[in-house]
Amino acid sequence: MLPRQQRLRRRKDFLACYNEGKAYTQPHLVMYLRPQREGQRFGFVVGKKVGKAVVRNRVKRRLRAACRECLPHLRPGFDAVIVARRNVLEADYHQLLHEMRQLFQSAKVWKADERS
Repeated sequence: MLPRQQRLRRRKDFLACYNEGKAYTQPHLVMYLRPQREGQRFGFVVGKKVGKAVVRNRVKRRLRAACRECLPHLRPGFDAVIVARRNVLEADYHQLLHEMRQLFQSAKVWKADERS
């Protein structure tokens, strides 16, 4: 699990990312990224069209795990909301991890000296 200070928890934080942030897309994921002064905070959204609660929770766990793997390679200073698209169940964990890396790289928060 992500530490508490690295999680978006309030509705107003999610809405601020949607309204003030920039959107980046991949086939199975969408990321809204909003610059902040310091730190990194993440929120994960999986809609009801993906499946019932058990399925949505499993997708969120996979997204959080992929995000945890990316954390050491990320620059500080942003809030990110990662939204799973309806077809997210077609992707395995490694594909989600790859897409998440692509999102962070296109948002320019991936450390430039680390491409792996």
